[in-house]
Amino acid sequence: MRREQGSRVAWLVWLAGSLITAGAGCAAAPPPPAAEPAAEPSDRGHGRATPSVESEIGALDELKVKQAFQRSSDQLSACYGKGSQRLPYLSGDVRFVIRISKDGSARWAYVKDSSLGDRETEACMLAVLKGATWPRPLGGEGLAENSFSFEPGGDERPPVAWKPEQLGSSYKNARGALALCRKSSGTKGLKATLYVETDGKPAAIGVSSADERGEAAVACVIAALHGLKFNSPGSYASKVSVTIE
Repeated sequence: MRREQGSRVAWLVWLAGSLITAGAGCAAAPPPPAAEPAAEPSDRGHGRATPSVESEIGALDELKVKQAFQRSSDQLSACYGKGSQRLPYLSGDVRFVIRISKDGSARWAYVKDSSLGDRETEACMLAVLKGATWPRPLGGEGLAENSFSFEPGGDERPPVAWKPEQLGSSYKNARGALALCRKSSGTKGLKATLYVETDGKPAAIGVSSADERGEAAVACVIAALHGLKFNSPGSYASKVSVTIE
C-alpha cells in the first residue's frame, strides 16, 4: 500500500539568558599608564560566583529540532504502515509534544491532538520520538512540537464521518466512566477517535490529551470504550471523535 505523509512544524521556544555588565574606572592625568583589560568571569576558578540564570523552558535550535524530526520520519512512516495493514482506511493528523532534557534525551512525549484513531500506531510513534536524540536546550529543558498527516494511498475508501450522537445509547452510558478517566489523570481534556465496524464494535481507538498528564488516562479511556457495541454504520466502517471533559 502506498503511503503519503506531510508534516507541519510548530515550535514552542523560550530563552532565559544572563546579562553581565562591568564598570569602568576614571583615569588620572597626565598621562595614564596603559590599563590592563578586565578579566572575564570564569567558571573554572575556585570561590568565584558566575552569574547564571535558568528557566523551566529553555531555547531549542529550530533547525536542529527539525532535523531530529526528519531523522525519525522513516520510522514514523513504518508505524503508520503497520497500522494500515490492520486498518486499510487508517488516516488522520497527529500532533506530538516532546519535553527535552538538558542532555538531549526525551523526558516525556504525548499526543496533543490526533484524528488518527489507532492507539497502537500512536504508541509506536511515541516510542520512536522518545528514543530519538534531540539537540540540547539552553537555559532549561525544551519543548518541541510537530504535526504529521497520514492518508492511505490508492483508491481506499475513507470511513463514513460520524457525529458522537450517532454512536447511540452505549456511548451516552459510558460518558460518566470517561469523565472519571480524565479526572483521575488531572489532565484538562481528552479526545478519543474511533472506527466503528459494520457490527457496531470499535475496530480501533486513539486518544489525545491537552497535556502530558493525559497519557495516564489512555488505558482507562480505551477500556471504557473497547467493549461497547455502538449503532451499526451500515455497509462500511464509520469514524468519530468524542471530547472528554
